[in-house]
Amino acid sequence: MTDPGAGADADLERALALVDEATIVADASSLILAASENPGGTELVAVRVLESIASRLGGRSRREPVAPDRPNLSIRFGPDPTEAVPGILMLGHSDVVPAGEGWAADPFNPRVADGWLTGRGAADMKGGIAAALQALAAVHTVRPELPLELLVTVDEEDLATGIEAHLAATDAAAVYRACIVAEPTDLAVVIACRGAANLQVEVSGRAAHAGRPEDGASAITTAARIVDWIADDHARLRAGASGLLGSATWNVGRIEGGHGTSIVPDRCTLLVDRRLMPGETGAEALGQLSAGIERALRDDGCTADASLLMEMPGFETDRAHPLVGAAVDALVAEGAPAPVEAWTAACEGGFIARHHGCPTIILGPGDITGQAHQPDERVRIADLRAAARAYVRLALHLHR
Repeated sequence: MTDPGAGADADLERALALVDEATIVADASSLILAASENPGGTELVAVRVLESIASRLGGRSRREPVAPDRPNLSIRFGPDPTEAVPGILMLGHSDVVPAGEGWAADPFNPRVADGWLTGRGAADMKGGIAAALQALAAVHTVRPELPLELLVTVDEEDLATGIEAHLAATDAAAVYRACIVAEPTDLAVVIACRGAANLQVEVSGRAAHAGRPEDGASAITTAARIVDWIADDHARLRAGASGLLGSATWNVGRIEGGHGTSIVPDRCTLLVDRRLMPGETGAEALGQLSAGIERALRDDGCTADASLLMEMPGFETDRAHPLVGAAVDALVAEGAPAPVEAWTAACEGGFIARHHGCPTIILGPGDITGQAHQPDERVRIADLRAAARAYVRLALHLHR
């Protein structure tokens, strides 16, 4: 009698043997060269590189137009998922934050030295995408009947229009066994992630000469009272922090207003970040902010309106879910410590978890706080290989 376990072990060894570190580095380098800064550019050149890589590896690509020169890209290996054989979805994004100043060399000229790959997007998240593609192709080679997909969205770093366009055109009943977000977690298994809402407050006042400020209505003074309310509510939320994710938070990231020192300001704009707990919506955060604004307003001639610019939902997967255990085992097999953690950042995994109702984790090479979104962004090459091999192990385990 044939031992099914022996066959599975043989498939795993064959797939792992196909993971090539040099190819991952070369593909990640090609993606770094395809500069896709957001805001300020487009992702099209990176999408074209991804299509070329996918074609070489045997995947089939499909673009989803979002805006001019900004298409999402779905790369599939094997058949489409069904109820009988659900798919595994890996998730990434093709845009990177602007390079900014302070680099030792050209940020879009990838450099390999001392076991590191350096360049904008190396960690967040073109290295993770290259590792994911290598892994899915390896699994497809040994198990071509398995439905596997990598979805690469545009505009993740700004307004999340890419994932929203994808979900608007995607049946929520599409069947996925799991979603694995290849964002940089330093090879930790992230099972919980707060969401984020970007909000804007427009305060309107009445201009006057600064010699007679009582003739006007200062939008900046009113904005300051709104900021005080935000700080107070942030403290209230943090005081009730508990569990893996702690609490929701507020942050005022930008204030702009006024015309000069001798003019009572008739306008002021606040840009506000609100981190959302799983299940909390941007609309709810907007309602809370609007209520706080009402408390801060006085009968002094100023008005204020808040609006929601962007929402990214959070998620939390049960620590006991088999997906989590399988991810930990896959990393441990590669010699990684594999801690199970929550993330202080936000990602698009919450959209997938909410829309499709599938268990979701974040797992990828690179450090989101120590390496991403800063000059000389880099990722350890050994971690690219470890991530790809862990993805292989995880995909084959989930399809046993």
